[in-house]
Amino acid sequence: MPVALVSWKKDSDGRVRVGHIFLAPNIQEAEELKAKHAGGCKAYGPAVEAGETIDLDYDVDYLPEAEEEDLAEFLESFGAAYDEEEGSEEEEEQEEEGAAS
Repeated sequence: MPVALVSWKKDSDGRVRVGHIFLAPNIQEAEELKAKHAGGCKAYGPAVEAGETIDLDYDVDYLPEAEEEDLAEFLESFGAAYDEEEGSEEEEEQEEEGAAS
C-alpha cells in the first residue's frame, strides 16, 4: 500500500519548524528515500543521524502526480485521512476508558 512518511526535524529549542514528506509505494522505499535525502541535506541529515526527528507514517490511497492541482488534491485527501485516523484513535481511547470503568 502506498505510504506517506512524514519526518519532522526537532530544533535545539525543542520546536519543529521543518518537515519532510516521503511518498513511496511502501514503507521500505519511503525509508530509503528518507535516508538518501538525509545523506545529502546538511540540515536534515545530522538530525536523522542524531535521532532528532519525529517520524510518522500513514497509508495513503494513491501517490500524486507532479502537478500542482494533483498535489493540492492529494494534500486535501491526506488531511482528511489524518483527521479520520486521529478520530478513530480518540474513539478507541474512549472505548478503553469505558471498559475500564
